[in-house]
Order: sequence, then C-alpha cells, then structure tokens
Amino acid sequence: MRQNRRTQATRKKTSRLKWLIAIVIATFVLTIGGLVITKNLFSESASSKDILELKAEAVTVQHWKVSDMQQPLKAVPKTPPGPAAGKKVAYLTFDDGPSVHLKGFLDILEKEKVPSSFFFVGNEFPNADKATYKRMIDNGFVIGLHSYTHDAKQLYRKNNPTFITEMSKERDKFEEISGIRTNLIRAPYGSTYLSQQQVEQTKQNGFRLVDWNIDSNDWRYSSGNSGAVYQNVLSQVNAYAGSNDPLVILFHERKNTLEALPKVIKMLRDKGYTFQAYHENETLHENFKKDPNL
Repeated sequence: MRQNRRTQATRKKTSRLKWLIAIVIATFVLTIGGLVITKNLFSESASSKDILELKAEAVTVQHWKVSDMQQPLKAVPKTPPGPAAGKKVAYLTFDDGPSVHLKGFLDILEKEKVPSSFFFVGNEFPNADKATYKRMIDNGFVIGLHSYTHDAKQLYRKNNPTFITEMSKERDKFEEISGIRTNLIRAPYGSTYLSQQQVEQTKQNGFRLVDWNIDSNDWRYSSGNSGAVYQNVLSQVNAYAGSNDPLVILFHERKNTLEALPKVIKMLRDKGYTFQAYHENETLHENFKKDPNL
C-alpha cells in the first residue's frame, strides 16, 4: 500500500517536473523568438533608413545637378574678328573716298555679299551723306580714317608733322556728321613713312592702323583700264598659292576698280577665299612696321 503511494507521488513529481521543464523551454523559445523578431525588425528598419538616406542623397545630387544647370551662364566674350583657322580670307579695302563711285561700289559689294572696309579722307566727306554712312554700317561695311588732307608733305614732315592731328580731327568730324566713332586708320602711302614717335602716338591715341599685303596699283592705270587692275591683283594672289595667309588688298575708289571688282570677287571665290571686313578690333595685325600692338 505504501509502495503504491510512493509510486504515485513519484509520478506526480515527474509530471510536475516535465511541465516545469516544458514551461521553461516554452519561455526560452518565446524569448529567443522575440529577440530574433526584434532583431529582424531592427534590421529591416535600419535597411529602410539606409534606403531613405540613399534616396535622399540621390535627390540631393540630382538637385545639385539641376541647380547647377540653372545657374546663369557666364558671359562668353565675342570672338574678335579674324581669319578662322584653316580658312582663306580676303579683306577688300578701298581708299580715298567717299567719291562719286562709292554707291556703285556698295551696290556691287552688297549684291555679292562681300563685307569690306573703306578709308575716307576728311576733305571728301561732303561727297556722302549720313544716310549713306548708315547704309554702310547696316550692311556690314567698316569705315576707317585716311587723314584729312592726304598730303604727305604735311603728314610726315620732320617738324610738326600733322599725322596725329589730322587723324584726331577727322575722327571727331566723322562722328559729328555720321554719329559713328571709328578708331581704324590707314596712313596715306602706308605706315612706312611714320616715325617711331608717330607710331607710339598712334597707339597712345587709341588708333588701330592697317596697311596691306596686296596692292592693286589701280591708281597707276587709266580710268577705263579695268583689265590691268584685275591682272595685277591676280598675279599677286597667285603668289600666295598653297598658303592660307589672309589677304589685305588695297584698292581705291576709282572707275577702273569699280569695273574690275566683280571679276576680282569671282576670282577670289574660285580660289577658295571668303570675305571679311577689317575691323579695329581685328586679331590680324597687318602693318609694315610689324608691330603687333599697332
């Protein structure tokens, strides 16, 4: 009897122990599971945070790029006029006007779409009016100064030469009658006759001087001899064959030049030349003094 009671008591203890162990195990499992779940949730949260940060960074970068693109562009300086690399350029220049032939020259040059430069003598200003000057500027022509008198004996004399005085006077007078101020000049008969002092004064007074490298010599021929003018220009242009050196061609406002001009333009085009007007801010310096600042 006692033995049975002991056996039953042992069984009860064993059963309790099993339940206790089961509870402990269950508690342990639940605790570990909670930790795992918490860890996973934390990891997922961290991952989401990382993703959000990456997205934010991407948005920031994208915003920077857009903002950068929206910044106002810096002003790009205009490229000074000059012969483009690899291109053959011819500058047609006409001296001693304005003359009775000026409008004829403009008609041809406008028709052929050839911008050019004209160097006027102050004493000849009455031969043109303000409307003509406006027409020239509106159509891409450049107007320069060629002294007031064109008198070499006064311009280049040893004592008190009038070169700078005349150019300054002509600049002011031309601005008065046309509303246009120009600093571009050409010395009558070329800068060869300028003393070094006059060269320095030319620069100090803000003038830009240009000579030429092809001389049509049109003044040597009779007014009706346009063929000689053409042949003279052609022979000198041919001397530049195989070269891309720019040509600065000297003409005068003469009848023979006017008649030769269409043929000269065609010849130059056939040889691959394009045309530009010589400006006072030209990158090409063409002067007999070989001065890059003149």
